[in-house]
Amino acid sequence: MKLTKLLILLLLPALSFGQMKQNTFVFGPKIGAQMTKVKILTNSLTVINSKNRFDFNAGVFGRFNFGKFSIQPEVMYQEKGGNFTGGVTQQHSYQYISTPILLGYRPFKGINFEIGPEYSWAINAGSVNGDRNIYGPDTKNDIALVVGTRIDMLDALSMFSINIRYVHGLTNVTNRLSEATPLDFRNRTLQLSISYNFSEYYTWWKKYGVKKEKK
Repeated sequence: MKLTKLLILLLLPALSFGQMKQNTFVFGPKIGAQMTKVKILTNSLTVINSKNRFDFNAGVFGRFNFGKFSIQPEVMYQEKGGNFTGGVTQQHSYQYISTPILLGYRPFKGINFEIGPEYSWAINAGSVNGDRNIYGPDTKNDIALVVGTRIDMLDALSMFSINIRYVHGLTNVTNRLSEATPLDFRNRTLQLSISYNFSEYYTWWKKYGVKKEKK
């Protein structure tokens, strides 16, 4: 809650000024951090608790703007999972190449609500590091629903956007059994990232760049 209030206080000044009109197509890199957890939906071993862990994400995006609406496909690397404590102490580190496709709607200048699916391929499926007690996902794929908001910054920072998202995993990513009963592990992720809009650079430079002196 304190983090949310701090973000609002930091962003209010940025939103109190006019934004530049974005191009029809915007693209660029993005990088951020995320808090992840494995939600155990079926767990007969009640002594096991799933704890949050902090990981990172990075990738590239392209965005097509159509008035108040936008479509934004992405390709990104991210780490999900969580830490288990109780009867066992384990680190579940799930590494994915993900491709979210988000539909955006801009109700207010600079504020965009986004929703869409995310399809992920696990690059460490089935991996186990017994010495360090680290486990990858059992399944090769994960499907999730993404909801969040994108905040486009003010004129002087119009190349940047802040992205806040919640990613709700829909796929059971484990094949484990608990007393002959199949377990059900689902990814839960809260993301905070910054994206850089390459195609906004020319607009920014035209307005704020070094001006040649007229002779």
